[in-house]
Amino acid sequence: MRETQVYPANRAFSVGDFLSFGQRFGIDYRFPGLRSHRRGLDHQAVARGVVRQWTLASGFRFTLSDLNVLHRYESISLGQSPLLIVIVVEGAISLEVGAYRCELKAGQALSLQLRAGHALHAVQCPGPRLKTVTLALNPATPGQLGALSPSLAQLLRASPSPVHAWRVPVNLLTTLQQALESEAADLAGQLVLEGLALQLVGHGLSGEPMAMAASRGVSPAEFQRLERIRQQLELAPTDDYSLHQLAGQVAMSPSSLRAKFSRAYGMPVFEYLRHCRLELARSLLQQGFSVQQAAHRSGYRHATNFATAFRKQFGVSPSDIA
Repeated sequence: MRETQVYPANRAFSVGDFLSFGQRFGIDYRFPGLRSHRRGLDHQAVARGVVRQWTLASGFRFTLSDLNVLHRYESISLGQSPLLIVIVVEGAISLEVGAYRCELKAGQALSLQLRAGHALHAVQCPGPRLKTVTLALNPATPGQLGALSPSLAQLLRASPSPVHAWRVPVNLLTTLQQALESEAADLAGQLVLEGLALQLVGHGLSGEPMAMAASRGVSPAEFQRLERIRQQLELAPTDDYSLHQLAGQVAMSPSSLRAKFSRAYGMPVFEYLRHCRLELARSLLQQGFSVQQAAHRSGYRHATNFATAFRKQFGVSPSDIA
């Protein structure tokens, strides 16, 4: 096990520090509250605290971040990973992937399988304390997992959900904090962290939102396959889709997918896709993109069609938000 203390305890994290960290791990940091033309911007303090990191032999990487956030900042993770688990120990953080949005609070976690085109966008606002733990699986080393747990690679491949929000069991969260805040870096400490990583994976990849499946007229197995399609549309709403292609992915006929998707979610497949694209567009407008940019980035070729659809869904024009 290799421990790297990225920054000393109680160190001020400057814009330059964040940008350097982003270069190492494929993260694009943005600081909307700080003006880019300001002299000495690289030295402007954004947060204060400590970041510690552990790279395990299995390919897992733990990062403990305990910060007082001074200025709002955003991060966009551009890399790919078979599994990324974000856990909030204290404070809150807003996360987006495509049209999917959630706010994680203390004790909550989000599991993601970051694929091409699934950039994770996180927003962190000023606050007295933000304490998080992330568990990432290095995409270059998943083959090593067989020696650690023969079922882990199979579980990752079989997981139907690329994104899953869940609550961390209290005892697991307590044990995790104690292990990460311990100074032990020997073999015993490594085994403890390997075991905790597997427990987190087990919780983070289990459990699909099966509630209401029966009342919607589809079986739990069918609902699980439909969820696979729904989340694909939500996480990558700007991709090109066809009904035949989507139906083939879940071993259904196009007519069966059309009927069962509408039954499960109350709207047709491509109406749901339009909903996801417009949610993405609204998020882009709120981030400061122009109407034309938001239309293009959310999959609309013509701003006029985009404005009409946007007004129909949200009751206001895009220019009212931009």
